[in-house]
Amino acid sequence: MKKNNNKSYMNIKIQLLSILLMFGCLLSSCTDDFEEINKNPNLPEVSGADNLLGGVQYFTFAEPRFVTWRGNLLYASQFSNQFSTSVVGSWWAGSDIYDNDQGWTDAVFDKSYTKSSLNLRNLLITYQELDDTNGQAMTKIMMSLFYQKMTDVFGNVPYSEIILPQIEVAPPKYDSQKEIYRSILEDLKDQIAIIGNSTTTISGNAGDFIYDGDPQKWKVLANTLRLRMALRSRDAFNADGENSFIDGVIEECLSNPLIDDTNSAGLLRSRTSLLNANLDGGFEDVYWGFGTGDGGNGATGSKWILTDRLVNLMKDNNDPRLSEIATEAENGGYTGGAPNVRVSPDWDDMSKPSEKIVGTATDEIANQIPVMILTAAESYFLQAEAALLGYGGDANGLYQNGILSSINYWGADSGTFITDEPIATLSGTINDQLNQIWNQRWLASLTNGYESWALVRRTDLIPPITDNVNYWVSQPNNGNVPKRLQYSSTELTSNKVNVDNAINEQGPDVMSTALWWDIE
Repeated sequence: MKKNNNKSYMNIKIQLLSILLMFGCLLSSCTDDFEEINKNPNLPEVSGADNLLGGVQYFTFAEPRFVTWRGNLLYASQFSNQFSTSVVGSWWAGSDIYDNDQGWTDAVFDKSYTKSSLNLRNLLITYQELDDTNGQAMTKIMMSLFYQKMTDVFGNVPYSEIILPQIEVAPPKYDSQKEIYRSILEDLKDQIAIIGNSTTTISGNAGDFIYDGDPQKWKVLANTLRLRMALRSRDAFNADGENSFIDGVIEECLSNPLIDDTNSAGLLRSRTSLLNANLDGGFEDVYWGFGTGDGGNGATGSKWILTDRLVNLMKDNNDPRLSEIATEAENGGYTGGAPNVRVSPDWDDMSKPSEKIVGTATDEIANQIPVMILTAAESYFLQAEAALLGYGGDANGLYQNGILSSINYWGADSGTFITDEPIATLSGTINDQLNQIWNQRWLASLTNGYESWALVRRTDLIPPITDNVNYWVSQPNNGNVPKRLQYSSTELTSNKVNVDNAINEQGPDVMSTALWWDIE
């Protein structure tokens, strides 16, 4: 598996200790109310750019445990049918995972804005004071990544009034998803132009765990993010009669460098449990942190299994990633479960996530893959999709590059997979080939539930559940993958006027309301 930067674990540990001390103070002055969220916590002007930058990256991309457990795992990774907590002994066995839990939903919205939005703006102010144009561009690219995720989860969200480099704002308005997408697509183009050919290292590069302050790599990430968003929103822009705009964006992206295997965007997390618990607390913290008994008893009800869709996609096609991603069940073989079953399977009959996903303990994650931000595999699959849609390029070659990149990412040996397995070559109608690309992109995005869920919604990869005897088929989703999360109850109280306006524009505040880009 290729590393995403050349920092040593010791250097990361030292840097994160500084971040932990600084952010502990920084976040202690924040609350979940937007009026409080947007007040200056007084520390940024005395904290180094590297400390603030490192903390922003950890909280925005690795996420605190409270957020990633609910948003990435319980919601997005189950909505996308990759992980399942429907197993005997799980705290959620036998429950409807397509249902809203308002506490979880509040955590995803409130904590994300508390820990990322404010501090991204403080970082932007810091780089303005340093007169570091590359640092400002990098910060705005990270803002784009954050707000793309948030609008893809909720739809209309605060954006235009809280990306400005100012300290205090009134409860912000909610921008429409179309406005957010168009603004980000245009802003990313601006940041690409601002960086230009500059190779000047970004200030505080010790805190840049993604690209070590290399502006050219951030420029390539910006262009690839632009392609991701353009393809996702293409059908919606076309439906609104803006074909020339979105075609132009896609063509611009394809004519400029995109992420490849030399510059995949990922965050290599600290291997120190104390730092992880306070900063990001990833999957290993959830999986191993709530008891030490065998899976299936109440003490380890936080654990989960892999789905049959995921396991079978690899098992049925001799995929070398299978043993890197999954463990064999205690009772033998690779077997996955299903979300939303009324009667859960036994723990010992199911395949679990490998140590590359959950480690072997809360403080044993030496082999864990980096946090995915935008990988080379995704970049190749995006380009392959664009080629099939008529924008030029070798669709099959790009598709196979995506598969090989993902295999390498998981540390597997591709062997003769590309030449021997029919699934590794595009065939059939254009729709058949698009589905091949989407399925491989879905597999390659495992652990990034937000992107998997967005892909599933746009492409309808997961069919609706119709069997109400063995599965949950309940309102408002009626067996369909949820379209969005509901709004935060905190916001419904403290920012009611703006939330009500968003609901009036977007549609009912329920999980079955489709987002702007999610059109039939």
